[in-house]
Amino acid sequence: MFIDPRYVPEGGTAQADLCVIGAGAAGISLAMEFVDTSLRVVLLESGGLMAESDGHGIYKVVPDSTPHLSVDPSRTWYFGGNTNHWAGNCRPLDEADFEPRDWVRNSGWPIRKHQLLQYYERAQAMCGLSEFRCYDIDTCRPHLNHPPP
Repeated sequence: MFIDPRYVPEGGTAQADLCVIGAGAAGISLAMEFVDTSLRVVLLESGGLMAESDGHGIYKVVPDSTPHLSVDPSRTWYFGGNTNHWAGNCRPLDEADFEPRDWVRNSGWPIRKHQLLQYYERAQAMCGLSEFRCYDIDTCRPHLNHPPP
């Protein structure tokens, strides 16, 4: 059920065991993990189901002599968040993406790709994408018109 908080009577409340903030890819996925459990979950999104012309966008901190908040036009405030602009780009990270870069301070991830594989596979299924193994170049090579070397 979707309840638009703009139309909840003043003083109205929602009772829940868990409140997930943000209905982007991560928030929706996390909330869905609790479907058919005994927990009551609220997925809190600042926008509606569709983009609106009067949407304010998400604030970002603008560094300055006096830092201030500014609207970030690249962000969206509605159900799905920025996943509404991905255009199907759902490729998993490569092992090299987790490595530190000498030229980037504090770069590198504290986890490795193999630790994420089970989650990648679940995300593939949740999004209705093709089999996860299709990202393996040797699996795909026979099906490509112009395979990479």
